[in-house]
Amino acid sequence: MPVEHTHKRPEKAWIAGRVVHFLGHKPGEAFLLLRMGAWVALLSLLIKFLPLPRVLSLIADTTHDRKPRNPRMNEQRLAQLVDALLGMNVLCFTPTCWKRAPVLHRYLSLYGIKTRIVFGVRKEKDSLLAGHAWLEADGRPLLEASPPQYTTTYSFPA
Repeated sequence: MPVEHTHKRPEKAWIAGRVVHFLGHKPGEAFLLLRMGAWVALLSLLIKFLPLPRVLSLIADTTHDRKPRNPRMNEQRLAQLVDALLGMNVLCFTPTCWKRAPVLHRYLSLYGIKTRIVFGVRKEKDSLLAGHAWLEADGRPLLEASPPQYTTTYSFPA
């Protein structure tokens, strides 16, 4: 009777295999992820030295009324890519809303979707404050699982 081997690939090898597969099958999205990663790194660095409004003005795309570069790329896919990048939870790539919102704002703008970044706070149990950053389009939350229940403290652009 033959012995079955249930060998699991090491986690790093699995991730490397997925990356190679992604690069080979979706090189455009892979390049987009690299660009997004550069903006996440820059955002993480700049926020240590500059005030938030200045950092956001540097990250934001300043061109207006741009036609989408890739009509097949939609807001859901852009959000998935940013979330995957931040979901790595390595170095500056951490799943935090204050990084997600500016980077997603930039790329949505590049694809012709106008948004604004909103920062808000709310009181939690024990009088602690909780904060959140999200995007709005036409005055409504965009790409949020549920409507944010926060008091707006700052928005960009104003």
